[in-house]
Amino acid sequence: MELTYRGGFTLVRPYGGEEGAGYGEGDGRATGPRLAGSIRWVNHPRRRSDETMLPDAHGVITTDDGGSVIFAFSGRTGFVGDTGVQLLSVTFESDSAEHSWLNSAMHVLEGVIDAETLVMRAKVYTLVHELKVAP
Repeated sequence: MELTYRGGFTLVRPYGGEEGAGYGEGDGRATGPRLAGSIRWVNHPRRRSDETMLPDAHGVITTDDGGSVIFAFSGRTGFVGDTGVQLLSVTFESDSAEHSWLNSAMHVLEGVIDAETLVMRAKVYTLVHELKVAP
């Protein structure tokens, strides 16, 4: 996945410290063997007093085959210099038969966001439970 903020990112710290709230929206692209398409998204994160961001992002992937996949990200983004290091949980939902496998799996994201360009590059991993029955 590659996501880019459109029109910048707004952060307010109304109480004099580092804690605050943010808002941004953007576009992007998902490129993978099982899920590919254009992305529209919005993020309304909280910022902790230690400057860690807590993403609360939601969006839609319009797949290359015409389906729709809704997603939500949450987790933590910590910063090392001008690079945000992201570890997030992801949920996907789709009524498309081709993408229904997303509805019952757990997904995690690891990525980086460049604080200057506001471009996020990430990989999403799918965890699938394999039930094993004892003989």
